[in-house]
Amino acid sequence: MKVNVAGAGAGKTTKMADLITEYCIPEGKIVFCIAFTNAAADNIENKVAEKLGMVPNNIKISTIHSFLYQELIAPLYYFLYGKQFEQLSVIELPNDQKYKRAKLSELENGNILHYTMIPEKAKWVAYQKSGDIKAIKQLRKKLLNHFAGYCAAIFVDEAQDISKDIKHILEALNQAGIDIVLYGDPKQDVKGLGCFKEIIDNSTEVQYIPNCFRCPQIHLNLSNTLAADTQQQVASEHNLAGSLQVVYESDIEDIKQFIVDGNYGLQYISMKRDRFETHEKQAKNKRFDTLYHEVYRAMMDKWDGVKSEMEIRRVAFYVTEQMLEAFDNRGNAAGIISEWVKANAFNTLPRHKYAQMVTTFQGESIVANDIPVVSSIESIKGLEAERCLFILTTDLAPYLFRKKTEDNKTSHLLYVALTRSLDCLTILISKEVESLYTRSSIDSFFAPLLMEET
Repeated sequence: MKVNVAGAGAGKTTKMADLITEYCIPEGKIVFCIAFTNAAADNIENKVAEKLGMVPNNIKISTIHSFLYQELIAPLYYFLYGKQFEQLSVIELPNDQKYKRAKLSELENGNILHYTMIPEKAKWVAYQKSGDIKAIKQLRKKLLNHFAGYCAAIFVDEAQDISKDIKHILEALNQAGIDIVLYGDPKQDVKGLGCFKEIIDNSTEVQYIPNCFRCPQIHLNLSNTLAADTQQQVASEHNLAGSLQVVYESDIEDIKQFIVDGNYGLQYISMKRDRFETHEKQAKNKRFDTLYHEVYRAMMDKWDGVKSEMEIRRVAFYVTEQMLEAFDNRGNAAGIISEWVKANAFNTLPRHKYAQMVTTFQGESIVANDIPVVSSIESIKGLEAERCLFILTTDLAPYLFRKKTEDNKTSHLLYVALTRSLDCLTILISKEVESLYTRSSIDSFFAPLLMEET
């Protein structure tokens, strides 16, 4: 594997596009480029199209889930395990593990694969499944050789998001003779997966890219304290200026108005406080799709063979809309479900179905008008803005002030928080942090940086 370690704002997408377009693709073969989000895949596709005028047929760009399903699971899973999935599901799964397992089993029995299961199923295809017999192992080797016959290379963007399953898949494909090229930043592993770091530690082909085209040097002086010597970043010549501001929540009379007046492109916090709301409303279509699935399944169980599938779907759509509207108006998800069950004589609806349906209503919460809604740090990873507001809480403060120095998920969240701004970064010291560390010690910590700025 070829590993490229590039920090925030290093131009990873542009470099990825350069590598792809410069790669010498053998006749009759394909190069795949995979990203972890649709937005990232679209960005890479646009960069490649800019360079070549179009994306040629021998370059395929997609999300990681799409690649694993289309190239490994859909064509190969049946040969190994005798099952063909007919469709994918993106419904919200219950939080309760018992109900979650039941829902996944229900989907699979209907030849439906939930998208969260794609990495594991693909791992069974490319790497192994516990208990595989010799015949399956031999067949897997043949199938991988077939795949390597038309796949020349795989480029992976944001490789810090690689899970253990995906790591095993990439290692197996690399072993099959496919070039694997990774671009990522272990300091932005906000899920704490640790797999990209393992790959770096065990690889002999690692290139470190120090450039940062996003952040001013004064911001990097903070974020570099969280980085290993090999991963220190330097601001580009055009972005040596910039500003860092430190303000205290205790000095602000109206925090919501302060945020509005600041005209921040991004405002974010790592943990929810009673004075800040981080539970941003989920997209209504996701909540709708999840409840619709449950309503439709219940109706199919009752009316299959009595009403047409199209008629059942129309009724399920209408009922789902009515139930969500009722919940938004008066709450009480269990009561709304009970009313629907009684009205339609669903006397056989199992108790666990009730519980699963109740969880689908939990997607949105009412936020008091005087409480500002800010983003979580995890949700703004990959984004940038001229002006950013970072609300410092007690979980990240010890890492910023170097009271704790562990390389972990928490320090990664802090790194992301410090590297979003193109110009002005404002750090809002929460009341709890000021109380814990005192204003004088906090001022002393920032004084050298702020003096350097002036």
